[in-house]
Amino acid sequence: MTDWPFRWAATWLRGCALLMVLISTMALSLPAGGRATAPNRTVLVLHSYHQGYEWTDGQAAGIAQALTAPDRLPVVHYLDWKRFPNLAGLDQLRALIAHRHPKGTIDAILTTDDAALTFALDLRREIYGPVPLIHGGVIGSTARRLTEGEAAVTGVDEAKDIEGTLRMAQAANPNLRRLYILRDHTESGLALDGEIEKLAAAGRIPAGLTRQFLPDLPFAQLEENLATLPVDSAVLLGTYATDRDGLVLPPEQFLDLMSQKSSVPIYGLQDYLLGHGLAGGSLLSGQEHGRALGELAATLLNGAPAADLSADLPAERRSSVVKAMDHQQVERFGLDLSRVGPLDLLVNKPFSFLESYRWLVVTVGIVIVMLACMVLVLAFSLRQRRAAEAALQRSNLALGDSRRELQCRLDELTASQQALRERERRMRLVAEASRDIIWTWEMTADRRVLSGRVEELLGVDAASIDSRAAWFDRIHPEDRERAEEALRRHLAGEVPEYRVEYRVRHRDGNYLWISATGKALFDEEGRPTIMAGSYTDITADKRQQAWLDHMAHFDPLTGLPNRLMLEKHVDGLIAADKAAGNSRPLALLFLDMDNFKVINDSFGHKAGDELLMAVAMRARSAAGDGVFIARLGGDEFVIVVHGAPPGDPAEVAGRLEQGFAAPFLVEGQHFFVTCSVGVARFPWDGRCFDDLLQNADTAMYRAKDSGRGRTCTFTPDMNRKVVERMRLLSRARLAFERGDFALHYQPQVTTADGRVRGFEALARWTDAELGPVSPDRFIPACEDSGLIVPLGLWVLETACTEAMAMAARGIGDVTMSVNMSAVQLAQHDFVPQVLDILARTGLPPHRLELEITESQMIGSLDAAIEKLKELRHAGIQIALDDFGTGYSSLTYLRTLPINTLKLDKAFIDDVHRRPDARNLVASIARIARDLSRTVVAEGVEDEGQWDALSQMGCELIQGYFVSRPLPAGRIDRFMAAWEVRRSSLPNVARADVVVGLSGRTDRSGRPDM
Repeated sequence: MTDWPFRWAATWLRGCALLMVLISTMALSLPAGGRATAPNRTVLVLHSYHQGYEWTDGQAAGIAQALTAPDRLPVVHYLDWKRFPNLAGLDQLRALIAHRHPKGTIDAILTTDDAALTFALDLRREIYGPVPLIHGGVIGSTARRLTEGEAAVTGVDEAKDIEGTLRMAQAANPNLRRLYILRDHTESGLALDGEIEKLAAAGRIPAGLTRQFLPDLPFAQLEENLATLPVDSAVLLGTYATDRDGLVLPPEQFLDLMSQKSSVPIYGLQDYLLGHGLAGGSLLSGQEHGRALGELAATLLNGAPAADLSADLPAERRSSVVKAMDHQQVERFGLDLSRVGPLDLLVNKPFSFLESYRWLVVTVGIVIVMLACMVLVLAFSLRQRRAAEAALQRSNLALGDSRRELQCRLDELTASQQALRERERRMRLVAEASRDIIWTWEMTADRRVLSGRVEELLGVDAASIDSRAAWFDRIHPEDRERAEEALRRHLAGEVPEYRVEYRVRHRDGNYLWISATGKALFDEEGRPTIMAGSYTDITADKRQQAWLDHMAHFDPLTGLPNRLMLEKHVDGLIAADKAAGNSRPLALLFLDMDNFKVINDSFGHKAGDELLMAVAMRARSAAGDGVFIARLGGDEFVIVVHGAPPGDPAEVAGRLEQGFAAPFLVEGQHFFVTCSVGVARFPWDGRCFDDLLQNADTAMYRAKDSGRGRTCTFTPDMNRKVVERMRLLSRARLAFERGDFALHYQPQVTTADGRVRGFEALARWTDAELGPVSPDRFIPACEDSGLIVPLGLWVLETACTEAMAMAARGIGDVTMSVNMSAVQLAQHDFVPQVLDILARTGLPPHRLELEITESQMIGSLDAAIEKLKELRHAGIQIALDDFGTGYSSLTYLRTLPINTLKLDKAFIDDVHRRPDARNLVASIARIARDLSRTVVAEGVEDEGQWDALSQMGCELIQGYFVSRPLPAGRIDRFMAAWEVRRSSLPNVARADVVVGLSGRTDRSGRPDM
């Protein structure tokens, strides 16, 4: 009896083992989830917003907690409506859901918030019919309006517990007498007033509590008001996202700032603000709301037949709030938590091990005492056992050879068993280590056995796929025929191996790609008896291939189709029309951004890429739905208009022009972008893609030549003009290298005394082959090719040198006016280059005037203004040329750092004949004088114009009435002749001759350098 403790322990262990076996047997005998016969119920869960949005994540977590039964299969989709509120995304999601979950596979639909409810109602009408719809996150009145007349709809209304929060505030501070309500003047903020008034009218506001509204103030003043509130007060926070000045702060950041300054606790109505300075309250919880919604859905699906669920369902209003407080705010304001009652949540409380793990400490103590007792018992039993073993050893010695023989046989049996276990262990290790699913199929019994990664890959137990029909039921319907054909051919002996790729359904409803391989064994009569093989997951390879296909057909920067995809699309449209025997209208719009190269070179490729992405998004929006748009590369886009009336390409171009009117904000800079558009139509302008694209490109260049920001339709004579343009550019480069360009100077005189104020330097070119070339032809070509940069520097340096030469000849203190191109102005080193030329030529800065045009502001207005300010700071004068031909914004006159305003010739032509023209010029001159700007009239051709402009107060005159542009050698002769002539001019007082320099346009008003 000395080993009775061991026998007692062994008996106790055997009893525990028997009990565990009995429990396991009973568990295995029960059907899964206690509902062996109940079918799985698939619930389509639709969230209005995106993952990561706290309200949506809370609802999703609550729904998941409520729908945990194995027979409920939630399928979750996010509409992402807050970040991407566009109908195109909903159409794609609707197509995806319809493809993955056709009619009859969805037992119920569960939605959160307004967008998902509207989307789900459309799904029921278009696909699923009156399946039960359970909605949440929607105010009751809105939910009833959206679901009016709909059957089988119920939900959990979203309601904030203002009364509960106020009662918690009064309980935490019995001396509370004043309630300050903090809200903005948004629709949500004003709605809070209405809810509080309803509570007050129903007598549900705590007695003795007066209400006051904090004024709608800027954030800084609001902080000062909160810091001076009396101690018997509290603040109720509604919506305050935007202050009176329009400054916007996220709710969490706003509450952090206000709570730091507030002298009283701030209570709220939503739990996601807890921990950001909120004292607490009866808070609307996304997770509790989602749990209530999920429980309602589970109740409806819990064994209810489909016929019952199709009937009208009543709306419900379940509590979705939690009573919560912030311990830090409680300590800061001396609030009494004991009077508040039990809380659902207390945050920011200091950690206490004994308080947090009280029962764990007690349990560990009890276990330690029990273990000590067991050690004592085992020590006594061990001593008794050793005595018994000594007596047994003495008796065993007497057994001798018989025991040794028995031991040898036992060793042999043990070794055999170990070898068998080792072989079994190795086979199990091979199956478990394999990254594939290993399968066998006994065909006579139609029994399949799967091992390996079954649950990992498919999310189901291998025992649930124990037959051929069960496996083929999981194959995608589009791939099932191909899989069956491959199996038939192998079993018929047509191919030596079974090998095929297809999609298999996961437990969550998604599909993964697998590569199936196998081989069958045949009996003596040639009949297949058993087959074995493997399933390999190739989903990643398929996705990689799909990604490569996408990269081959779409532009990685903008996400638009590339040239290859464009060509396939256009060829497909042409082929489809030919096959159908009709010829529907088809047009290609070739769009090219004006001056993009200038922006890209001046502000860097990162800014250029961001601008391209913004242009792509705006072009796609302006073109309209159903219009195909692609990016060829650089700043070139192509829009395909198909199947529309002939006038539609022009309408699309008009919408593009309107869409590009607003500036683009990129890296803090405002860019005004225009686009030149060329149109080619099928079949008149080309019978294949290459011809249409080439001719649309040609028409686009014609649009650029016509003044940019225009739309031109291709005509056959444009090809000839393209050749002429290339020839002109080639000759211009050769002319610059040979020094064939020359400068002429047009005088500019004052109307008060007829004195010569200055000269404007104008570039001229006479080519040996082309003859005299107009500046309005060679200047745009030089700008497009980049030749304008070195040509412009040559013009500037030559003009400054001539100005110094005039002064040396005794003409006077002259001023030289030089035109600047948009390409030059956009160069990052433009200002240093100008200052360097002044230093080399010796011309004082105040005697140089740089002329810019309104169109040059189309690029970056902010950057251009900074450069012009830097030039003016150095003493250089700035003139705004061709005023009235561009935007003519009075804002420019106030903000641009200019000295001179030059009126275009179009204002001057009728100034002496038409009163309206005279009044317009007089008004502009008056505004310029008020802004301390000098007015120069260009294109003056007769004495009547001179007389009218003199009387209106136009200070300076330039045009053929004074003189044509002169070569440098004829300036002295002009000065002598003008001195004789000026005394006979009307409204001119005699004075000494003083010479200055400025001017830009010739008689035709053409652009010059």
